[in-house]
Amino acid sequence: MKIGYFALTEQGVQLAERLNKCLPGEIFPKTDLKHHMEAAWHEKDALVCIMAAGIVVRYAAPLLQGKDKDPAVIVMDSQGRWVISLLSGHLGGANALAGKLAKICGGQAVVTTATDVEGATAFDEVAKKNGLLIENLEKLKYVSGALLDKKAVQVVIDPLYRAAGAERTLYLRPQTLVLGVGCKKGMAPERMQAAFREFAEACLPMKEAVRAVATVDVKAGEEAIRMLAETLEVPMMIISRKMIAKLDFEKVPGGPLEYSPFVAKTIGVGSVAEASAYLGAKCLSGGWYKTGRTDTEEIRAKLCFKKIKYEGITFALAETMQKIEI
Repeated sequence: MKIGYFALTEQGVQLAERLNKCLPGEIFPKTDLKHHMEAAWHEKDALVCIMAAGIVVRYAAPLLQGKDKDPAVIVMDSQGRWVISLLSGHLGGANALAGKLAKICGGQAVVTTATDVEGATAFDEVAKKNGLLIENLEKLKYVSGALLDKKAVQVVIDPLYRAAGAERTLYLRPQTLVLGVGCKKGMAPERMQAAFREFAEACLPMKEAVRAVATVDVKAGEEAIRMLAETLEVPMMIISRKMIAKLDFEKVPGGPLEYSPFVAKTIGVGSVAEASAYLGAKCLSGGWYKTGRTDTEEIRAKLCFKKIKYEGITFALAETMQKIEI
């Protein structure tokens, strides 16, 4: 976590220096507080402000963008008696940071988020802890409010699930999908991008859930696939034909894989998009692991969307399994 420390008095500076030794960051000058806070707002993960809360509120107010974008903001008195989580308690990590700072200086962490006070599950914190994307953050208030009122709630943790009319359902999207891609030689990047947009519209509620793009080794040099991975800001995985040849197409979880005689004749294996997606997801999950029984292995990856064909292009999706802690 990149931390910026701010103080206005000598005593406050001394406290900042003490905290900085345990939780290293950057101590900003006492002068031109507004300018330095504005710069730190976009560069740091957390701002620790050793000063009156009113000053922090006045300078922070024009910078606010949203709980999924704002840094954690902590307010402390110059003696370190009170460590207040002021902003971005869950997603920004201010609540946890307040606890760490209080422990260092022997003060009291002050956390006012209702779910923490009432001991209810905070699903923005669940998302942060498990690396989940919140698709519809505006629904979080309904879920948190219902929990505080001791009512049942619906939270969907799934990279692909869609439901119509679920106005007060919170969607948490695991970043667990691998996009398998096949294409004709020399495919134009703009055609690949257009095909993916159509595919995403039909099959992918949140494209940020894609963790990698995978293709077979003979397609490693295709500019269209490389540029698609760059557009999605994910790595490009190259799957060897030797790995695909070892697959039992009938036993792939979520399968069977579709065998293409034409593809087999062309490159030596009978699947590109589906096999690449599945093997990429399996690699990301660490392969297979034993469950403790001698007669079974737990599935760590599965094909979740069989290949969809466009003109000269195929896409498929596989998912690497993720255990969620709530």
